[in-house]
Amino acid sequence: MKQLCQPLSAKATPVSAADEVLWEIHKFTIYNRARAAHVSGKPLSLSDIDEMRQYFHPLSIKAAPVPVAAWDTHDLSRIVNMKEITLPTGTARATLNYKTIQWELEKIIMGQEEATETIAHNAALFLNKSKPKKPLSFVAFGPPGTGKSETAKALSKVLTKLTSRKYTDVWTDLNTFTESHSVNRLIGSPPGYIGYDDTPIFEAVTKNPHTVFIFDELDKAHPEVIKAFMSILDEGRCAARKELADGSREYDFKHCIFIFTSNYQLGKPSKKQNKFASSYDMENILHDDDAVNISYTENRPEETQTTVVNRIYRNTESARKVFVEVGVLREIASRFNCFVEFKELSAEAKVQILARQVVDTGFEYNIRLAHISSHIMQGLIDASTSENALTVRSFKSVIEGYLATAFAEAGSSCEGRTVRLEGTIEAPVLMAS
Repeated sequence: MKQLCQPLSAKATPVSAADEVLWEIHKFTIYNRARAAHVSGKPLSLSDIDEMRQYFHPLSIKAAPVPVAAWDTHDLSRIVNMKEITLPTGTARATLNYKTIQWELEKIIMGQEEATETIAHNAALFLNKSKPKKPLSFVAFGPPGTGKSETAKALSKVLTKLTSRKYTDVWTDLNTFTESHSVNRLIGSPPGYIGYDDTPIFEAVTKNPHTVFIFDELDKAHPEVIKAFMSILDEGRCAARKELADGSREYDFKHCIFIFTSNYQLGKPSKKQNKFASSYDMENILHDDDAVNISYTENRPEETQTTVVNRIYRNTESARKVFVEVGVLREIASRFNCFVEFKELSAEAKVQILARQVVDTGFEYNIRLAHISSHIMQGLIDASTSENALTVRSFKSVIEGYLATAFAEAGSSCEGRTVRLEGTIEAPVLMAS
């Protein structure tokens, strides 16, 4: 409420303290009377107006004090050259390039360039949607120890780094879901059944809508468990057994990513594996007088300049058909967005992974390795080859068998320091970098 009047300088100054108190009370009473009249809109009597004139003089409501150092808008040109400033065009969300995701993934996952490109491409398309209607889903298939689970775990870290959202991963091993009632561990048990008070796996989405769900060993899960994913992958929602914290009874997975791993061989067999020739291999047929000469191409010509989209679609549909042939229902196989093949690792990729595992083993002893000698690496490679390591997971036992003692002995002196790993695997030496 703005004050309509301002007290005058005293006309008749009170001479005693009691008179001064009565004077202030009287002025306050008159002010309240004027304020009440202003609020209610009722007119004041002539006697009130005359009485107010003795103590107050009117102020203009529209009048406003002018600052002493008020700036004229034209004076801004003396301080800032507005012509040289680019105005903001808006707050549009930046589009995420799949190459950026691929580059970050390949820092962690080695030897699977085609798989990381496929996952990065589909992830970028999904993340650029502002209102997705269903989650993104992958089926990563291939031999054991080729990086399927590691890629799934790395994806949540990469997306958290590249976006403004916090992605968390929830890992579940489906080889323990071999019974039909195991589905209750996903969505919750019905009232009155064992496990009703347990927290189901899908409840993680209520804590973070941007969750990466990782389900290992899809081929070992019970068919009823796989059916539980049908509504999730198709519509992005699933009914909950009990009321959630927000009062609903439905899980929302529209911003989630589902990655299933499988050891099924769903890819096309290479020509070198089947060792059978076909009519596609014939290049030319020449008829002579007494014979027919047939020439063959060494390799069947591949499509040139095939786009990433076409390659992903072709490989996905081919793997989807094989997925149905191994016994998966067609209506379930059709709900997965993308099938990603992880191929056997090359020798170069295995060496890179071996070196990375040596560095990670050092971290477990709080040792930072800046250099690994070629003698150490060659010794570890020869040891892994001679012992016929089944997968790169077996490298860990070889590394610890030869280097764990040296790391443990140097742990106290080299703790937190950057060191060099020299010597041989029989006599490794840690030296200050």
